[in-house]
Amino acid sequence: MMTTFDAQTIDVCQCTKANGTRENEGEAGTTLICPDCHLEEATAREGKDAEQTAVEQAVIPDETRIYAAFKDSPSLMRIASQNPGEQSIELVIRKRQKGQKPSARFARNLVKEYGTTALTTSLKSLLDEGVFTSPDIAKRRFPDLFLDEQLQESKEGQEAMTELPVTTEVQPGNNECNIREDMTDNHDTVEVENSRNSQTLQERRPLISLPVRPQQRLMSQLQLMLEHACFEFGRREMQKELDKRGWSCAEAVPLQTWTDLFRQDETFETEENAFRLSYTLNSVDNVQGIAVHRRVVDLGELMKLLSDVEEFVRLLNTPTYWTAVKQIRQVIEDTLRRVNLTAALFQRGADRKIAQIEEQRKRLKQQEEEVQQGLQESLNKIENSIEREVFVAMRQAKEDLPDIGLA
Repeated sequence: MMTTFDAQTIDVCQCTKANGTRENEGEAGTTLICPDCHLEEATAREGKDAEQTAVEQAVIPDETRIYAAFKDSPSLMRIASQNPGEQSIELVIRKRQKGQKPSARFARNLVKEYGTTALTTSLKSLLDEGVFTSPDIAKRRFPDLFLDEQLQESKEGQEAMTELPVTTEVQPGNNECNIREDMTDNHDTVEVENSRNSQTLQERRPLISLPVRPQQRLMSQLQLMLEHACFEFGRREMQKELDKRGWSCAEAVPLQTWTDLFRQDETFETEENAFRLSYTLNSVDNVQGIAVHRRVVDLGELMKLLSDVEEFVRLLNTPTYWTAVKQIRQVIEDTLRRVNLTAALFQRGADRKIAQIEEQRKRLKQQEEEVQQGLQESLNKIENSIEREVFVAMRQAKEDLPDIGLA
């Protein structure tokens, strides 16, 4: 069922209607925040023009600012793990704007700058990525907001690298790992039920991922970079092992052999990262599998794989390769995030137009039925008039002729 996204809610400023002031403030089609009630105050621009502008311009909000403004929102945290619908997110945005706290001012500025529609789409995208529910994802997504923690982790990682064990026996490792994340308890049952009944962007249209050609070339390049990074690590930390096995260059050792070696020797494993490390090594294995078998991966799998590859190279403590992999991941993530957000804005604009066309189709169908009904009534009247004229002619003939038994 189609839903219109421009439906006016009751949570808008009523002050302007009451006193008639501020009618001409702001440019047409923009969204203002009332200084009295802190709710949205729309200007007089027509919805159709505003919709067209939003779709054509496709302004991309700054997601770093959005995360900073909403990361500690209680309303957002209650629905973050429940696949909330757009109406639930819009309610969070309205609540966040109330009050005089810095977070409220930040939220009002974001609404004023980008509008509720684009802000809702961005929040939905961040929620789908798990940014608000996973600190690790948030750190990788917005590293500038966690500089102090990253510096501390880097220092601890360098200290741990000096104590890495080197062993001489290697047996095949287990590459199978089934991951299942526990779901959190449900909250706000009514909002969740509404979100289940609403049609989300993911249900309407698959997210855009890398096309096949650049994806396969990327995997081949990543495999080569990872093999060289592993070999650099081996020369630094386990030269004796390389000499024993006759591994004289990076090309001598396939990537999966390195991951099997690291699994068996527990090279990087600690009590804290054991589960996550197994997950990371499986993703690294997938790089070689995708490159060899030409398997196409969707957007979610690609983002997870790139993140795990970057983490793996960081553990190898090979700064040159880590910088290169990190830059590739950031460019790909930023590009795909931008095009998907733009596509989402176009999708919403198309949905509105399709809904309008559907309404027009219903009206035209009703008009067609009315025309058909009117035509049938006119034809019935014509038939009745013919019947009357024939009967009149028959009666006249009976009167004019002698009695010959005419009825």
